[in-house]
Amino acid sequence: MTSKTPTASGISRLLAAAGHTRAVVKMRGGRSGFAVTSSVHEGIVTVRHCAMLGTSRSAEQYEQWHERYAKTIAAAGYATDIDDLGVIVTAKEG
Repeated sequence: MTSKTPTASGISRLLAAAGHTRAVVKMRGGRSGFAVTSSVHEGIVTVRHCAMLGTSRSAEQYEQWHERYAKTIAAAGYATDIDDLGVIVTAKEG
């Protein structure tokens, strides 16, 4: 198995194609959803759920979103690890 190195844009496209909602942050409006960022370390991407201001979410709800994102990403062949900040995505050892 060839390991795939994740990129923020690739993971974002993967989640959107699977039907997950991308977060849009605006001064007025916007929507809750996933946000993907690159790490300062090459080959590491973080996915987290962002809720719009004024909406209250429990830690359990964030954990559920992160678990859904991780499941989608892992099914595409990446390694995932969930921590307090979101889903850490790396290349699968192989």
